[in-house]
Amino acid sequence: MPPLRHLRVLAVCLITGAAIYVSRGVLDATIVEGRTVRIALLPPWETLASLLAAVLVGLLLLHRLAVSRRGPAPPLERLLTPLLGLGILLLPFLPWLADVWPPIQIAAGPAGLVVWLGVAMMLLWTLRQEGVLRLPTIAITSTTTLSLLVALGVAAISAVPALRLTGTPLVPAGDEPHYLVIAQSLWRDGDLKIENNHQRGDYREYFNRDLDPHYLTRGADGEIYSIHPVGLPVLLTPIYGLGGYRAVVVTLIAVAAAAAALAWRWVVAVLADRVAATFAVAAIAGSAPFMLNTFMVYPEIAAALAVMIALVTPNHIVAGIACGMLPWLSTKYAPMSAVLLVTGLIGPAASPFRWPGWTSIVKRGVPYAVFLTAWFAFFYIFWGKPLPQAPYGAMVQTTPKNLVFGAPGLLFDQEYGLLAYAPVYILAATGLWAMWKAAGEQRLLAIRIVLVFGALLGTVGAFRIWWGGSAAPARPLASGLLVLALPIAAAFAAAPRGSARRAAQHLLLWIGVAIAATVVFAQEGLLMAQGRDGTSALLEWWSPRWEIWALAPSFIHHEAPTAWVFSLTWLAIASVAAFALRRVPRVTAGTAALTAVGAITLALAAVSVIVPLLPDDPPFPRANLAARSRLAALDGFDPRALPAAVIYDPLRKVSAADVLPLFHVGVQPGLRPEPQPLRVLHNGRFTLPAGDYRIDLTFVPGQPKHDDTVGFQMGRVGMPLETWPVSAGQGAMSRTVHLPLDASFVGLRGSREVEEALATAIITPLTVTPAGERQRTPTVLGAGRYGPLEIYLHDDLVNLERAGFWIPGQRPTTVSLGHTPGATGPFVLRLRSRVDDNVVTVKARGWEQSITLMAEQPQDLVLPAPARGVETVVVTTSNGFRPIERDPENRDRRFLGVWVEGLIADSQPE
Repeated sequence: MPPLRHLRVLAVCLITGAAIYVSRGVLDATIVEGRTVRIALLPPWETLASLLAAVLVGLLLLHRLAVSRRGPAPPLERLLTPLLGLGILLLPFLPWLADVWPPIQIAAGPAGLVVWLGVAMMLLWTLRQEGVLRLPTIAITSTTTLSLLVALGVAAISAVPALRLTGTPLVPAGDEPHYLVIAQSLWRDGDLKIENNHQRGDYREYFNRDLDPHYLTRGADGEIYSIHPVGLPVLLTPIYGLGGYRAVVVTLIAVAAAAAALAWRWVVAVLADRVAATFAVAAIAGSAPFMLNTFMVYPEIAAALAVMIALVTPNHIVAGIACGMLPWLSTKYAPMSAVLLVTGLIGPAASPFRWPGWTSIVKRGVPYAVFLTAWFAFFYIFWGKPLPQAPYGAMVQTTPKNLVFGAPGLLFDQEYGLLAYAPVYILAATGLWAMWKAAGEQRLLAIRIVLVFGALLGTVGAFRIWWGGSAAPARPLASGLLVLALPIAAAFAAAPRGSARRAAQHLLLWIGVAIAATVVFAQEGLLMAQGRDGTSALLEWWSPRWEIWALAPSFIHHEAPTAWVFSLTWLAIASVAAFALRRVPRVTAGTAALTAVGAITLALAAVSVIVPLLPDDPPFPRANLAARSRLAALDGFDPRALPAAVIYDPLRKVSAADVLPLFHVGVQPGLRPEPQPLRVLHNGRFTLPAGDYRIDLTFVPGQPKHDDTVGFQMGRVGMPLETWPVSAGQGAMSRTVHLPLDASFVGLRGSREVEEALATAIITPLTVTPAGERQRTPTVLGAGRYGPLEIYLHDDLVNLERAGFWIPGQRPTTVSLGHTPGATGPFVLRLRSRVDDNVVTVKARGWEQSITLMAEQPQDLVLPAPARGVETVVVTTSNGFRPIERDPENRDRRFLGVWVEGLIADSQPE
């Protein structure tokens, strides 16, 4: 019998190779003859053997690396123990288990990447603890230099989502443009009157939709002033004037980096532990609630810097100024500013039992009083009342009654809660307890942190819209997150080095990083935009086949008592897991890492068993396979890369081509109650990859009563791509459609009479373009046909009209061109301008052409025949006009560049 250590190495090889194999596949479910059937699409079976051999070679190389190090090499099985955690990824693919325990299916979807990252980081942590992986030593002892490196690291982290999301429909959005409009008014007009800025469309420099002023009551002089605080716009005015929106984003990231560096210095000064300080700052900077706010034009990050300055500076004057700036940044920071001011006088800098002295009180209090007096005077001058509620008129949304759901919601809610997106913040609670037990200065700091963060939580939690409107998760708390760096570091320092507790802390950090990366990169960032319907967009994306969101607290869907019960249940299970980790004896680093993975996995398993037993009133909406708008099997369908398939009921092996017809989608009356951005029949909106599909429609007997039409819609704007006649009394009809590109919005359109007559609509894939061969283009927002051309829009400023469409002026606009079925040859576009000397530049892959248009003198532009079915081009104009400026009765304020029509290749200009 082989030694146990050899069996462990063999188990690691088998589990790791199998995990890689199934992670390349797709697991989905569909309804077959009225029952739910799981189906897996997998790589070739021989690939599994190749992966097992490759893993074995890799592990042997890793062991040789360990042996080459000085000193005795740890046994191979000791180093590889964390990889056993990859077994989680195999569970959904086992027969029967996922059928009786559906929550485990989450590991077979995008959430599997969280498992991979967590286990990989646990492996690296183990190698580090065992001395196999040695990080380069930084021969820097200067705290100032190290804090600068911390700032650069935080800036680099924040730059990633900024580059990914800014300039998209998601950013800037919400209230961001309104803060920028105030800055524009100050820079260009020297005042805060924003009505003229909105009228002339100043916001179109960074925001491509119409924007009305945000105000509830006019000022004392009858002018419109923004409802939003002026503190941030005042700070950003010169920056915007010098570099526009991009400069503002860069500045906000720099502010976030400076605040994080201050937090790091503060933690080092208190704990004398640079490693713990780095861990704490990394945990915060890598979390979605902080990271996603570092580049958004909101007061949170500027307030975070002011809070850190007030918290750590020994200079009472500077602290008073920092406290005084907070109300200017937002009224919600006024209570926190007062707490910072007072606790700075009686906190650790002085004895709590000794009078701080009049000098300290004056130095700190006078600047604060000056700022506060000016703040009240501002409201009196502009609104006639020295109250911060003056801009809101008669509307009152803040009351202590809201704290019952607002405060816990900001911590636990699945859509907007802090811990839902970054569970590492739970260490702040354990760290505060460690600081309390340490007594002395740390106990006083723990009290101050609780008071400061509690003042913020109590204020924003009392607001009716406690989630912050259109916002990233936990945005109202972002200004106070760096305050938690010290207790997080204290919890880290209290855990023994190499222990299971320390491993679990690292794992929590990387889970938060994985969640943040998912929110930023998946679904084009749309997971950041919550629907305020009580269900997390992230959880819905992770688990489309089973209602995993029903396990998480929601302070929007549920009444407060039910949400509290859910939250306390999660906390109780987390406490049991933490207690168990504390009781784990001293073990090897690999075993500690695997124990951490196991503890968190078992805690989540306990949640999936216990929470369904709790009262759920009103119940969460349940996942309905028949109502799904998107299928993972179609998204990942690739018969070349994933030719093998497994049907689990009954269990058998088949080919991918055999299961394709099983993955159909459809709609019927009442199946999809949620309205869509564009009205489609029975709210039947679907997401389909490129391919050919058959659409089968059945009608109520004897319906419709009159001849009518049904349209096939591709994209959420514009007209249908195809329209089909429907005869009176027609019982059924079938049509085929071809999608050359992936379509995020597909549906059927028709009159109300057709909708009432439609009994079912089923879309069945005939062929699907392999995932590895699909053309990558921006999201298709609309599509239309013009003669032999099909136009696919990717810009929400472009609207398809019957004869053509307008390209916006002086900005790059991306459109894709394709042929209608049966058409061939080059693309011909007829361009028409309303202004003289308008240079139109069209760029395609490896091709570019510019022509100069004169007013009302159309010219034809011939594009080379595309190498593939669809050609994506970027059109830019040098000039343009606004219809409202030519005809005051025309309320169209768009800045239009060139009118485009599609022509037959051999047609002649008029």
